[in-house]
Amino acid sequence: FRLPLEGVTGPSFSPDGRRIVVSGNTGGVTDLYVVDVQTGDLNRLTNDRYGDLHPQWSPDGKRIAFASDRGPGGSLDLLRVPHWQITLLDLERGSITVLPGQSGLNINPQWAPDGKAIAYVSDRAGSANLFLYDLDQGEHFQLTDVVGGVTGLTEYSPAISWAHEADRLAFTYFENATYTMWAVANPRA
Repeated sequence: FRLPLEGVTGPSFSPDGRRIVVSGNTGGVTDLYVVDVQTGDLNRLTNDRYGDLHPQWSPDGKRIAFASDRGPGGSLDLLRVPHWQITLLDLERGSITVLPGQSGLNINPQWAPDGKAIAYVSDRAGSANLFLYDLDQGEHFQLTDVVGGVTGLTEYSPAISWAHEADRLAFTYFENATYTMWAVANPRA
């Protein structure tokens, strides 16, 4: 599809495969958009001055998790931009909620197969590691404690992917000037 956007990143299919959510850039601002796979129609989900990256559709199709620079302590008028935080968009209500209790840079959300948790990368412990947010408990859990970092090519590059059918979480790990790939079965255990 040719989309009327300057740049498009982070595509994620809806569970039914009929739509794709993307982070679209226009005028230096990133927002979330949905593209209809059959028609190519584009629907804007967010429309503000905040940055929105790494969208991921929930397994039930009702929410989208993404990384955003909106959140507590932020003020674009005062040029106070908080670190990126994992944020949820409720598609039925149109409401946006920043997950509570985040510090540091938080990116690359990935839904658990049952939709009850979100894995993500955060540098709150000093280097980029895997964390998990349990939506029922409202708590964050650190899954890895690596020195080099769970990271892609840049600090904002996606570095994790959760295979729903296999319930395996894969991530790239950088240490000693080398990237390696790791996988964890049933990461919530």
